[in-house]
Amino acid sequence: MPTTRGWIVALSGFALMVLGTALGVRALQQLGVGLVILVLAAVIVVRVGKHDVGMERTVQPERTSSHQPVTVSLVLTNQGRGPAPLMLLEDQLPRQISGRARFALHGIEAGGSREVSFGLRPTRRGRFHVGPLEIAFVDPFGLAHIRSRAEEITSFLVYPAVEPLALPRDLGRQQSMIVSALRRPTSAQGEEFYTLREYVQGDDLRKIHWASTAKRRAYMIRQEETPWHTRATILLDDAMLPDGSSDFASFERAVEAAASIVDLYHRSSYSSRLVASSGVSVDSARGADHMHRCLDLLATIEPAKAEPGQPDPVLTRLAELQSGPNAEGTLVFIGGSLTTAMVAGMAQCRRRYKEVICVSFPAHRFGSGTTRSRWNGESQTIETLRGLTRSGIRTLVLGPEEALGPAWAALSASGRRGGDRKWERKPELA
Repeated sequence: MPTTRGWIVALSGFALMVLGTALGVRALQQLGVGLVILVLAAVIVVRVGKHDVGMERTVQPERTSSHQPVTVSLVLTNQGRGPAPLMLLEDQLPRQISGRARFALHGIEAGGSREVSFGLRPTRRGRFHVGPLEIAFVDPFGLAHIRSRAEEITSFLVYPAVEPLALPRDLGRQQSMIVSALRRPTSAQGEEFYTLREYVQGDDLRKIHWASTAKRRAYMIRQEETPWHTRATILLDDAMLPDGSSDFASFERAVEAAASIVDLYHRSSYSSRLVASSGVSVDSARGADHMHRCLDLLATIEPAKAEPGQPDPVLTRLAELQSGPNAEGTLVFIGGSLTTAMVAGMAQCRRRYKEVICVSFPAHRFGSGTTRSRWNGESQTIETLRGLTRSGIRTLVLGPEEALGPAWAALSASGRRGGDRKWERKPELA
């Protein structure tokens, strides 16, 4: 089929033929006929060319993080008996990625191949699809073209942004959790006796070892070891409503926080499981494969729609977690605005988990509500924060511009109790 340029040339040829006939100028007639024949020859060249172009697309890497480069490579092979003319290629890109993948390829000989590549830089998480590829065969003068389509579609995953975190200091020991990532004791009933340590506020008073207490003149606690495969649980509230369309929307920040904590436990060789309030989950495990399964889920997770008349899914998951048969080490809850019922649910989880950490991204800090609604939201956040603190739950409340890394590191400082403690009256033991 003629291109725009081809139609212009053909119409110009007809005009010259008419003008030459009207004026009796034979040269103009010949020039007009030549232009029309040139366009017809271009159409014949692109239509009867004995070329069959095959395409193979690869995306590297198939899993990446947001704002990281992705390379798309195309290998085009001429499987026909004749050379392929000039080709114009356009690969379809996801709507979420700006730009266009358009380029020209100056022909392929029979049996030959060419490789071209272009780069992408996705700015948000998700599963993206590249393709199909549109191929336009064009004659050397650009007068005619014929289009074909390679329907193959290639997908790749973009993980949420991950912040480097450090394991918070364990409130039940005098050393960092990073040192004992593979052998972290808890205060719950375990398999066997592990060690003695000095008392820290919040420990089970029934585990005081009185003989060592009298000898050292400091309260000593019997520390027992629990199974390594039930150590940490990450609960993501995916029923929270999205509060904006920017990269700092509260739901997206919660997903990024969950990804950062998954990466933290993976780097520390720490066993963990990921649970969403909607019911989807990744079972407890550790290693690279487990981390990829968790990040695959976080890359594609969307806000769950709460059905009217149904119980709050967050409270349902908290009830399931606190009623489990085995003791565990850490529960990390990640969500949006907190309610009194959520605070009560996390407080009950303290019976099963040695440590509960809450990371909150309140909706009023990300939305564009009125001043009164923001004030009321902040007042409610402060009230729930007091309830969590009284329950022994360490809490982070973050806004749009606040990074998770420094706040997470501050958890260690808040729980540090260094130096030798003298024999003194403890209010909780009175």
